[in-house]
Amino acid sequence: MNTGAGRALFSGGGVQVVQVDRGRCAVLRFIGANTPLLIDWTTSALRALKTPVALNARELTGIDAEFVQVLLDHATRKPLALVSPPKELIDILEQTGSRDRIPLFSREEAILESGSIPDSLAQERLALQELESRFRINPLWRKVDQDQTWLCALCGLEVDDVQFWPAKGPEAAALRNVRRHLIGDCMAWRAGRQQPLPASVLDQFLAEVNARKASEDVERKKKLSQEIESLQSRVNDMQEMERSVNQAQRRQLHLLPVDPAPDEIADIAVIYRPLQAVSGDFLDFYSLSDNKFGVSIGDVSGHGVETAIVMGMAKMAFRVRSQAHGSVRDLMTYANQDLFTELRRTAFITGVFAVIDRDTHQMQYVRAGHPKPLLRRVKGGCEELEGNGLPFGVDKGPRFAAGLEERAVDLEPGDVLLLYTDGVIEAGPATAQFGVERLKEALETAPADKSARTVLKHIADAVDAFVGEGVMGDDVTLICLKIR
Repeated sequence: MNTGAGRALFSGGGVQVVQVDRGRCAVLRFIGANTPLLIDWTTSALRALKTPVALNARELTGIDAEFVQVLLDHATRKPLALVSPPKELIDILEQTGSRDRIPLFSREEAILESGSIPDSLAQERLALQELESRFRINPLWRKVDQDQTWLCALCGLEVDDVQFWPAKGPEAAALRNVRRHLIGDCMAWRAGRQQPLPASVLDQFLAEVNARKASEDVERKKKLSQEIESLQSRVNDMQEMERSVNQAQRRQLHLLPVDPAPDEIADIAVIYRPLQAVSGDFLDFYSLSDNKFGVSIGDVSGHGVETAIVMGMAKMAFRVRSQAHGSVRDLMTYANQDLFTELRRTAFITGVFAVIDRDTHQMQYVRAGHPKPLLRRVKGGCEELEGNGLPFGVDKGPRFAAGLEERAVDLEPGDVLLLYTDGVIEAGPATAQFGVERLKEALETAPADKSARTVLKHIADAVDAFVGEGVMGDDVTLICLKIR
């Protein structure tokens, strides 16, 4: 976001707040990543402001319930509005039943020069009603591409954050994004154009967009098909080698980075104990663009060679999709589509996929039916990282995408992140399981000043002591990242 001629109010910890005045309304632009320090500052700053406030958090990441509660508390005392709110902020408002407690503007320019929030809201409502009428009456306003992404009827540009089914038209949030595009990015609207482009022109634009997207999709599928063909060839070799247990085991170990290379973001260690010669557990690490680091862990249902085949497919799908651009949630949604095509519900896969920004230390992750990662804080305490999601391969797309929840957490040097498969917490004699609470206790009591490898050894010793003379009932995989 361009901070323009605004006045910097706060800067630190990877976040900046700039004030821009529109009449008597103070517009606060938040740019960067949310932190506890920012939440404390926001509480004090809002209390000190005497004028109405419009808060623009479109470029603020890591928004959580605590940050939103600060805004809700202020809104009960003084006028407060949100400008171009990101989806994660809207989601929290809806989850807490507070969606109607703070008014929303599509863009800063929607606030009148007088700075009156009530007058601006009245004009915004009229503008949105007028737009809704255009969409309802004129089909040229309802042109969308193959992904249901809207094509602006006035300028012909794709607007990525406006998606809807033509028969229904855009919902409230999408309609605000339409207005945001028109008053900020649409040169035709700003030049005074009111009538849509001719249908033939829009159809030509739409054909070009769909052709481009189809070509990109073909290339993605071609690359994935090549990778799967290559993998299938190796899998066939593995089946032939099943009679040689040691040889098959060496082949799978070659596919898994059980001795990971060091990375600037964390000291990394892995424990990998397959129940049989080959395993359904998998893990991987990725060096990504924009100075980001990725890690994944997964568990395929079942055991044996067939499970190992699926494991290889899942690992490859994760790796291919990790190299694309998009949110963590989107990348794993595409990976699920790839896997569902191959599995057809014959197996399912649980997993965690996380991406850490090496610059900001913020981690974004999704959890698809997998045990919750554990995070031991350097300042004390051990927490389970929440997040909902169906396992991979259970559903082709809609239910999986709707249920997959992307979360974000800020990491600090000295924090310890533990990823594991269910073989760890299900380990134990016939009458008991090691469980999450024992695992948390083992993580909390591991030496704080030692390496990730030492932390994992401490945990493994605790598991082994609990199992005693019993036998493990499943593959066991643990990944430890000690944040630098």
